[in-house]
Amino acid sequence: MLITDPIKDFYEKLRNNRVLLLVALDVDALAACKVLLTLFRSDHIQYTLVPVQNQGDVENSFQQHSDQYHNFVFLNCGGNVDLLEILQPPDHATIYVIDSHRPVDLGNFYCESQVHLLMKHSSEELSVIPDYDDLYKDDDSDDSQSDDEEEPRDRNRLNEENLEKRRRKRLWEEKRKEIIFEYEEFSYSGTSSALLMYELSWKMSKDTLETLWWGIIGVTDQFQNKKVGRDKYFASVVELQGHMSRLNHRYEDEENFTSIDCMKVSFEYDLDLVLYRHWSLFESLCHSPSTATAFKVWTTNGLKKLHQFLAEMGIPLAQCKQNYTFMDSKLRENLQTIVEESAEKYGLANIRLQTFTAQVGYIHKLCASDVVCSVCALLQSENVADTSDGVHDIFIDALDALSRLNSKSLIRGIEIAKEQMVVMKNHISSFIEIGQVLSYGPFLYSLIREGGPDVKFLSHPIYLNYFTHHLLDAYVNSLTKSKRERAKKLPLVLSAPLDSSTGISIMIGVPPFVEESQKNLFGRAFLYSSEKGNANTAHDFFDPCIITLKSEDISKLLDGLVLIMS
Repeated sequence: MLITDPIKDFYEKLRNNRVLLLVALDVDALAACKVLLTLFRSDHIQYTLVPVQNQGDVENSFQQHSDQYHNFVFLNCGGNVDLLEILQPPDHATIYVIDSHRPVDLGNFYCESQVHLLMKHSSEELSVIPDYDDLYKDDDSDDSQSDDEEEPRDRNRLNEENLEKRRRKRLWEEKRKEIIFEYEEFSYSGTSSALLMYELSWKMSKDTLETLWWGIIGVTDQFQNKKVGRDKYFASVVELQGHMSRLNHRYEDEENFTSIDCMKVSFEYDLDLVLYRHWSLFESLCHSPSTATAFKVWTTNGLKKLHQFLAEMGIPLAQCKQNYTFMDSKLRENLQTIVEESAEKYGLANIRLQTFTAQVGYIHKLCASDVVCSVCALLQSENVADTSDGVHDIFIDALDALSRLNSKSLIRGIEIAKEQMVVMKNHISSFIEIGQVLSYGPFLYSLIREGGPDVKFLSHPIYLNYFTHHLLDAYVNSLTKSKRERAKKLPLVLSAPLDSSTGISIMIGVPPFVEESQKNLFGRAFLYSSEKGNANTAHDFFDPCIITLKSEDISKLLDGLVLIMS
């Protein structure tokens, strides 16, 4: 059921009740969790937090706590599966789902009780939902009676009517299957859950710069991890900018003078370079996806081109290769202008990006994308599948990184993120140089081989998603112009070993390079192709475009994909 009034139909129902929150391990869900916890604490609502990695964790956690709680909140999990069928909740349980994964399961949407959805009430979100009458239809009652005394003529007429009813029912069922197929064909992301929770705090007049910052983090995570395109990101940025101006105006009032230690949030155009404020300019240019692919830094000529770019900007190499903090102050102040002036000549069209920064006291300001990088790195820092304690430790670390701009967890996450970027650049260079991206007709395919030093790290879903998009971008840009035009229209499938002891691999599919909307067909394609090729697959992740399967079944699945996509 769709919630029309989030305050009355969601938040007020939680007052004076204990709440269990199941939180997916992604940055948007964690940011939404921080906003919601701020509201809960202000109203003394008791809660318990449970981090979940996949659908199996959701089922186990729900069954474990279903007798103790009446109210459950799912953050970025549960929205695209039929919860009534999977969880079979007891009559006293009410489940509130705040999930950006689309499409929403139709059983959840049209459930009249127990499952309640919080979604953006916009035409973009709701216009794609099929009508109830097209999906659910009461069977026509058969009033005809078989009577021995009926005349043969009446009996023939009833038989004709029954045949007509069956024909209409068959046509209706075929139409229903077609409607559901079209609705579920592509998976994509809706409005950020953190942004939805921030809007709830705003409607309750409880919004602050901290809750706004978490909303910004959620929106930035969606864009940075290729869940939404630029247009949707910019639309959310404009919305957030209005809230920021209002809150800053409130705090600038002389009667409400704030301490220097309070958070300050500002909107600005910033360079789209990964962690450049915490790294050297040279390393950031080498490891940012946009600049690394534009210069082709995995080649000798590419590195020469990068050095030419730096020379044209007039920045000494010694300045470029030392930490940003220790660069000449005049260079730091004019860096954006200097980079922009030379960027166009080298094909760096989108080097500048609309974003937000935050600062507390006199510490160096942090860009929203830096925080997203840090928290993503913390979530991937270990193999969280090993123990439940490991999952909880990482969850607490990630929440702490979002809590304070000067937290040790945040700083540690930034250092881990830099290590991950180095690993990513090295692997992409290797993939491109040895021609490890292959054409399978309607899609491209590549494989991370078993036995490498970073295989465990590379098989994490968050990293795998980011890596696959970066690899596709790099591969397309490495081709000649004639081949590039065709490759731009092809999606990429990537597999990696997940557990060598059991022979399990993880597989992901990402949309083509030119697909700005980020709509992904692989969720359903993996499902149908596994049936076609008799491949043993598990669809347990919250993102349907990531699956696990037996390594020996990879070729069967690929054959099935070729068959249904050709």
